[in-house]
Amino acid sequence: MLPTNITLWLVSICMIAGFGAIGFSWERMRRQLNQALPFEQKITLYPPLPQRFGELVWKTNDLGHFVTVLDQYTKTHPFSPLPKKVAIALIVWILCFMGLLASGVGR
Repeated sequence: MLPTNITLWLVSICMIAGFGAIGFSWERMRRQLNQALPFEQKITLYPPLPQRFGELVWKTNDLGHFVTVLDQYTKTHPFSPLPKKVAIALIVWILCFMGLLASGVGR
């Protein structure tokens, strides 16, 4: 029982650290991009609100906002390591989440 608890805590800590790394890197990318873009094209932290009622009921492309930000950032700062850091943190977070599920959460 003790090794399972240690594994659970270790994977949980890795998940929290990965989520924090994603958030901090994303915010840094957004701020750098907003400094380079004109005022009309500023990037918000969250995706824009739906324009029609149908978009509230049927989710449209939720990841579209984030992919657009990544595309704009790589065009503006082509040699920056931040997109790679976000991608690595996302992969680590997904692996830790899978490890958390595999370790028996909810038994």
